Amino acid sequence: MVLDIFNIFVLVESIWLILPAYAGNGLVPIFRKYCRHPIDGGRHLGKNRLFGDGKTWEGFFIGIIIVIFIALVEQLAFPFLPWDMSPVALVIFPMNMVTGILLGFGAMLGDLFGSFIKRRLGIDRGRPTFFIDQEFFVIFALLFAGTASFIKYQWIIFLLIITPIIHWIANLIGYFLGVTRRPW
Repeated sequence: MVLDIFNIFVLVESIWLILPAYAGNGLVPIFRKYCRHPIDGGRHLGKNRLFGDGKTWEGFFIGIIIVIFIALVEQLAFPFLPWDMSPVALVIFPMNMVTGILLGFGAMLGDLFGSFIKRRLGIDRGRPTFFIDQEFFVIFALLFAGTASFIKYQWIIFLLIITPIIHWIANLIGYFLGVTRRPW
C-alpha cells in the first residue's frame, strides 16, 4: 500500500495534474501591484473582514489565467514527452482548456475559502496556518478537476503529503527573491 503511493510513477502523474494549480496559486504574488480591488469590498462578517485585502478580483482572475495557460502548455507538450519510456503504463490526466478552467477556479476558490476560514478564526492576513494555507487550494482544485476526469486516490494522498513541503520551499524562494513579504 505505501509503495503504491510513494513511487516515481505516482510522483510524475501527480505533479502533471497539480502543476497548473501550483503555478496559479504560487505566481499571483508576482502581480500584487496590479491587485487593488478586494473581493470582499472591505465588508466584514462580525468583527473580521470576509477575506481581507489580500484576496482581490485581479489576483483571482490572474491566478485562473495562469492555471489555464500552464494546462494548455501541458496539453501542447504532452505528445513530445517520453511517456512510453516508463516501465509501467502511466495514467496521465488529460490537460486542456476545460481542465485548466476547472483547476483554476478550484484552486482560487480553495484559497479564498481558506482566507474566509482564517478570518473567522481571527487569524490575521499573512499569518501562517498549517493545512489551510497549503491544502485548501489543492483540495478544491482536485474536487473541481475530478468532475472532468478520474483522479486516483494515490494522487490525492501523495499531493496532500508533499504540498506543505513544496509550499514551504516556494515561499522561501519567493521571500529571497522579494516576491513575498514573509518566508512562510
